[in-house]
Amino acid sequence: MHLLLLLLLFLYPAFPYYPKHVKETIQEIDRDIYGVFGTYEQVNNKNRGFISNAYFVITKDAVIVFDALSTYKLGKELLETIRSITKKPIKYVVISHYHTDHFYGLGAFKEVGATVIAHPWSYQYLSSEESQNMLKARKQLLGKHMEGTKLIKPDITTSESLTIHLGDESFEIHHWCKAHTNGDIVMYMPSRRILFAGDLVFGGRVPFLGSGNSKTWLDCLDRILQIKPLLLLPGHGPYLKGEEAIQKQVLWTMRYIQDIRSVVKKLYEQGLNIQEVRDKANEEMLKLNPEYAQVGAFFDVNPVNAYYIYFEIEREMLEAPQN
Repeated sequence: MHLLLLLLLFLYPAFPYYPKHVKETIQEIDRDIYGVFGTYEQVNNKNRGFISNAYFVITKDAVIVFDALSTYKLGKELLETIRSITKKPIKYVVISHYHTDHFYGLGAFKEVGATVIAHPWSYQYLSSEESQNMLKARKQLLGKHMEGTKLIKPDITTSESLTIHLGDESFEIHHWCKAHTNGDIVMYMPSRRILFAGDLVFGGRVPFLGSGNSKTWLDCLDRILQIKPLLLLPGHGPYLKGEEAIQKQVLWTMRYIQDIRSVVKKLYEQGLNIQEVRDKANEEMLKLNPEYAQVGAFFDVNPVNAYYIYFEIEREMLEAPQN
């Protein structure tokens, strides 16, 4: 087993630790940059929905936050964690994408006057029946942990790029492509080569491919390789430090996406239906690379990915020019 996989097993043991407060997970990652790190599993009552990461940067004048966690209460805990370190105003909250585990905590930050920045796809999501159904389902699942949680829209959106100057730092906000969702954005600090990547790169686990576009996701990953960050802060899992470690994880993610796409396309061309493709996805992926069995969330998430990729492959085949 590779050293990286052994490290991941150490970081994510079989019996997860459930913090009673977000502050228990805080790490100072770099000068004036902090992160809190969610449990490595799906949302449940034990983890209170705390399954994703969030970050904040303290500048000379104010604080900028990246992602807001998955309930109002967790957002309040994140706010309390920030306040335990600095009393500077929280000026901006950048939301990597409008998935529940990244934006449901926004209410806590709106209460202190923060400006929310996201992709305009967030409006499409918030106006959809899906967003209401998901909120209802999450309330049924988490009960009291969801008290106070509301759907909060952004104040500023960008579908391309914008730059925020805050204190003595510059923060570039980019939408490079459809990837994990149709509205992923990243935040980059060019002077320090630090990338807040959201769910474009999952730290040490299989990514979820079900809400965006796996084919164009590869373009986003290529952009990360081009800018060569020294520090990459993902939406889930441990952060990555150093060009070599980041490149290795980005290339692994690219390989996984390419492999699952090739497996689903092969099974589709063999005439298997969607349920058969889902059922055979793990077996076929392990034929390509047995080490997938050692990667976090593979056995649970990979079949779900195959299910969604089936529709992508079907659409691509139907849209392909006919000879």
